Amino acid sequence: MKIRQLLVLGTALVSLSTASLFAAEEVSVQYKYEGDHGIDFSAMRGSFSVGTFTDDRGIENGKLITDSDLGSGNGGYVAEEELSVLVQDALAQGFTSGGAELVTADADMSLSGSVLSTEAQIIERDGAQLLQLTIRASVQLRTGSRTAWQTTLFGRGRVAVDEGMAVAVRASLDRIIRELVLDDYFLQEVL
Repeated sequence: MKIRQLLVLGTALVSLSTASLFAAEEVSVQYKYEGDHGIDFSAMRGSFSVGTFTDDRGIENGKLITDSDLGSGNGGYVAEEELSVLVQDALAQGFTSGGAELVTADADMSLSGSVLSTEAQIIERDGAQLLQLTIRASVQLRTGSRTAWQTTLFGRGRVAVDEGMAVAVRASLDRIIRELVLDDYFLQEVL
């Protein structure tokens, strides 16, 4: 009986030490939209809000950017806050940078959505090693009680490997903003 208990205890200790060896690396994204998408949102058709985004990736930790270690030996990468919140905040920043005045309640139009997936990998382009992160998000524009427009956005960011995951997340969020604000059908609905 004691040998069995020792084996169970030994297995538990190995599991704990392995889990700590492969803990996800924390990265600080601290996203600030600094681009210029060139779209004037100051004359939108009505009041506008960016609603709540959810995480539909089917994972327990919403802060997880990717569980891929990308050869570093860690257990992946996690952000300082949930990825869905980062996407929601990035889109809000994209609108305000174009002059939109966002409201928090009783909006005529509201954009919401969900994070569908993330994929990270190391790729080679022109002899350089790049960290490529793709964030896929579903977005819906609601006017009143109807869905006026919806699509899936692909935010693919590529940065030099030595720039790191935080910079790759920022590049992906920049791309999500560009994909949304340059969609002609979306612009027809809001402007």
